[in-house]
Amino acid sequence: MKGWIYGEKGQKQWTQKIFKQSHQFQNPLHQNLKHVRTLQELLGLEPHKIHSVVVFIGNSTFKTAMPKNVMRSRDYIRYIKSMNLKLLTPTEVRIIFKKIESKRFANNLKTHFDHVGNVKQLVKEKSATNNCPICGNSMVMREAKQGLNKGNKFWGCSRFPKCKGLVNIT
Repeated sequence: MKGWIYGEKGQKQWTQKIFKQSHQFQNPLHQNLKHVRTLQELLGLEPHKIHSVVVFIGNSTFKTAMPKNVMRSRDYIRYIKSMNLKLLTPTEVRIIFKKIESKRFANNLKTHFDHVGNVKQLVKEKSATNNCPICGNSMVMREAKQGLNKGNKFWGCSRFPKCKGLVNIT
């Protein structure tokens, strides 16, 4: 990613700002948590034996304080090397590699398109729940009081003015 990155550990959405354009994206810590839980279940490992690390590749600048496990690419090797407590034996590591390889999906276009389709379906289902696209809180029906959209109804975040998330009604 590039640009300025804004986000906090508990937020559902983070923001990427490039010049005057802002884009929302899923909090990578939340996304990574799902990956970690899947690995824990697949491998039968205790939670303390898997560490979640989020690495931003590209020319980005964090504009909010990030948790210690969220970093830019030049910092991740130092972070990983700081984890010097041995949690797995070499035999356990070999067993884990075999389990992962045996459950791995084929690396082809069909798998990619299936994954993209599943993600799109999840996003569609989630957006149908009427939650704020920025913070995830409930939305409230509102009516524009001024401007070009005066009188038009829209869904606004219940946390307004702290959160300015909105969804137009089509």
